[in-house]
Amino acid sequence: MKRRAADVLIEVLSAHDVERVFCVPGESYLSALDALSDHAGIDVVTCRHEGGAGFMAVADARLTGRPGIALVSRGPGAMNAAIAVHTAQQDAVPLVLFIGQVERAHRHMAAFQEVDYGQVFGSMTKWVVEVNDAQRLAECVATAFHYACSGTPGPVVVALPEDMLEDMVDTERAYRLPLPAAGASDLSLKRVASMIEQARRPLIIAGGLLKNEAGQTALQCTAQAFGVPVATAVRHADLLANDHPLFAGHLAYGAPAALAQAVAQADLVIAVGTRLGDVTTQGYRFPAAPQPLQPLIHVWPDASALGALRRTDLGLVADPVSFLVDLCDFAPAVIDPDHQVWSRQLHQVAQALTDWDGPADAEDGVVFSSVVQAADRLLADDAIITIDAGNFGGWVQRLMRFGGGRQMVAPSSGAMGYGVPAAVAASLRYPDRQVVCFVGDGGFLMTGNELATAIQYGAHPILVISDNGAYGTIRMHQEKHFPQRVSATDLRNPDFAAVARNFGALGIRVDDSSQIDAALRTALAAGGPAVISVRTSLQYISASATIDQLRERAMLSQ
Repeated sequence: MKRRAADVLIEVLSAHDVERVFCVPGESYLSALDALSDHAGIDVVTCRHEGGAGFMAVADARLTGRPGIALVSRGPGAMNAAIAVHTAQQDAVPLVLFIGQVERAHRHMAAFQEVDYGQVFGSMTKWVVEVNDAQRLAECVATAFHYACSGTPGPVVVALPEDMLEDMVDTERAYRLPLPAAGASDLSLKRVASMIEQARRPLIIAGGLLKNEAGQTALQCTAQAFGVPVATAVRHADLLANDHPLFAGHLAYGAPAALAQAVAQADLVIAVGTRLGDVTTQGYRFPAAPQPLQPLIHVWPDASALGALRRTDLGLVADPVSFLVDLCDFAPAVIDPDHQVWSRQLHQVAQALTDWDGPADAEDGVVFSSVVQAADRLLADDAIITIDAGNFGGWVQRLMRFGGGRQMVAPSSGAMGYGVPAAVAASLRYPDRQVVCFVGDGGFLMTGNELATAIQYGAHPILVISDNGAYGTIRMHQEKHFPQRVSATDLRNPDFAAVARNFGALGIRVDDSSQIDAALRTALAAGGPAVISVRTSLQYISASATIDQLRERAMLSQ
């Protein structure tokens, strides 16, 4: 039986258990939108910007472990979605981006909104395919899902010429390709266990490929079985409950010196589910590249990521979760006392960093620590916290408890504008859980329009805006390198609470710390989307230094 290619496309999505897609509609893929209208099992979320749609798909993938799906139109739509493709690549998150394309007869003629997607996206995707033969559409889409999920997860782009989607095809039923499974041999597992036994100060660095229930369970069980402390890769502080005695800290952007110095005393590093990028390793200093100062065991499902940047004593191409589960079978009968002492030392360092005894308010506004401390007290243990890019996030990472059910959803790519769309996606995915987004004034004005999407589809995230009237992270670097020479970082902002009310959300303005608890309680009880705009101190520009301190250090270094 012949079917329209657009209908085949949607059948293949259904075969891959896709039940939600994010889009901004475009005439270049109208047939696919028409086919979606006949499939009640796939929820279509119409967004207000392709960047927002892409970010929602990336966040949804992070939450579900399945590929996020976004559909955008050709040319400008594709370019707007590029930020999500880059984020998925940096975060090793599976994403399939479908892009409309000009008619096949007009390709390579500089047609309206024509783009060569292979050239544009080739360096940041695992695969780019333009489906010109409708008979191969099902095959190409199944292959796209396979590429997105196998080895190092990541983004795939599928270009769909608009006339191809109307072709009638006679193809086999939609199918999916089985994913390969890689595991460590017993010999390798015995060697890992022996190396841990011989080390006095072993350390696990856990990354995003463990960011699921099975991964977190396996991580805790293995760490406990061997008595090995766990530090988490950037933006993954929720992999182990932060109050667990084996939690050794979060290797985030500009990790505090005390933490960096403490973990560097390790005499064995077992990196599991992380590529050990520059942020997690604090600029390739720990484990150092190309020559680490301690033995390194690196576990990742893609051989190309092992041993390419730094020497590894043992590189294992294996599924990180399966590796940890299998390693538990080789755990010692008795935990080494040295491991216990070492774990206590690291946990004490990590716990000490959560202390903040500074002021709640400054002359120029609320110190954002006050907001985060209140949120930590009031939010449920299973709350989902999304974090945009910016210095305010340092307060969240330092003072908010994660793990044990409380999730962190944030981009390691440092992409501004991720937080609000991620919160919308999280609230749609888990409508019964509290979802709170921490975002700066700059980031909110990039994708805050997706508040309209939240209202349209019944999502109810709480958006907490740090309004300090500046691109704070860049201002911080200015003060480090060009003290008192401010350039291009000042912002003049609207009344964000009033903006929220105009969208139809609850809008609350906070001008001093005494208002924070009431604002959070009101937002949590509202039952709908809410925006809490906090007039934040610029002087307390980060969780580690004030502007005056940065200037003083800069002057002393000159």
